[in-house]
Amino acid sequence: MALFRPKEKLQIFTDLNTDKLKEKGFDTVLLDIDNTIAVPDTGICDERAKAFIEKLKSEGFKVAIFSNNTKKRVKMFLNGMDVDYVYFALKPLPFQYWRACLMLKSKPEKTVVLGDQLLTDITGANLSGCYGIYCKQLMEKDTPMTSVNRQVEKLIWRYILNDKV
Repeated sequence: MALFRPKEKLQIFTDLNTDKLKEKGFDTVLLDIDNTIAVPDTGICDERAKAFIEKLKSEGFKVAIFSNNTKKRVKMFLNGMDVDYVYFALKPLPFQYWRACLMLKSKPEKTVVLGDQLLTDITGANLSGCYGIYCKQLMEKDTPMTSVNRQVEKLIWRYILNDKV
């Protein structure tokens, strides 16, 4: 089912091929935080994530943190970094994806969404017309709600997408 299918899969966020994205005409990247570019509940952005964000920006991409988390959590993560953000994104609903594109002066068809969950990040990317790239979660640690989602996602990977994570 196309609704859940990511356009690409990565083992870790640093595997993102920015040259390939540029060749395809993408100019914007929306980044999920927890379990995509940061271990959940670890506080501020670590050096690896910070370097990744700075690399994207230096290569000309418009970048925003795109999270279902609270404003407090997103601001704590960014710790003063000069990066746009959307909090309480209501993923997978497409409205905030479109709002993020408007905010960054881009279009969904030129926007990449990098996230670790099929039911939120990837489904929302597909509903909004963005290019969803699935990134394997950094840790097995999840919130109770996300743990439920992961169980559903295992079934989707196996029985609908005929794939493995």
